[in-house]
Amino acid sequence: MSILWNNHYLYLVVAIGLSLLAVASSIVGSTLVLEKQSQLGDAIGHSSYPGVIIAYMIFQQRNPIILLMGAVAASLLSIMIIHWLSREKAFHFESILALVLSSFFGLGMVLMSYIQGNPNFAKTAQAGLNNYIMGQAAYLMRDDVITIGIVAIFTIFVFLINYPKIKIVLFDKDFATSIGINVPFFKFLNLLLAIVIIAVGLKAVGALLISSLLIAPTIIALQWSNQYEKVLIIGSIVSIIAAIGGTYLSTTIEKLATGPTVVLCLFIMTILSLIIGPKSPLFKRGEAK
Repeated sequence: MSILWNNHYLYLVVAIGLSLLAVASSIVGSTLVLEKQSQLGDAIGHSSYPGVIIAYMIFQQRNPIILLMGAVAASLLSIMIIHWLSREKAFHFESILALVLSSFFGLGMVLMSYIQGNPNFAKTAQAGLNNYIMGQAAYLMRDDVITIGIVAIFTIFVFLINYPKIKIVLFDKDFATSIGINVPFFKFLNLLLAIVIIAVGLKAVGALLISSLLIAPTIIALQWSNQYEKVLIIGSIVSIIAAIGGTYLSTTIEKLATGPTVVLCLFIMTILSLIIGPKSPLFKRGEAK
């Protein structure tokens, strides 16, 4: 009986944490997709990893808040470097993203190798730092879920209270400027929200996969509607389905990682939406007949 209860409790903890993370990611990620900056989410995810390791090296503890701050700091630094390099006309934006992404992630791997072989870090718990690469939602603790929940709810709240202005900036920057909206500020706000939600989701999904939570739900939703409000709602719904479904599969099938399973669920729903959605070639062919 206790084993069943423990499994049920683990499922609830992970499912709640991932659902909150997935909804916040889908809402914030919609701006990246519609701005055609999806690759930026991937770059931020990879760039945040060395921040986690450096924060651990400085404080020698795995407090979720401390590691979150480290990830946010590294992500902000990577964005500054990307912005600086993008002003140099000799560089293509995709090349800059690839350079920064690989360099920051490589730095994180080098630092991880260093602390694993360094006796100065032998007394502190290093276990679990590797989970920030691929993610391991099954190991989410109560404090992790609380941190994810607070950050996710705060992110959604900030987005919603600024939604009218964010929407105008997203779809008509010239009009936004003409009515006095600070376009650079709201573009930075969207980016900052993405950085924060990526940083808090690293342990659950991992630096390599976190961008999928931001991008896939909007891609799915866009196959069913062009209205931004409906895109946000559909994206949130499919995110919850993927989070609950991925968590269920990983808790019932032994040695199945939760984060990658959630991403795989999103991928399957993306393919299905591309095939059977109202905008799919098959649907349009049926209408023609």
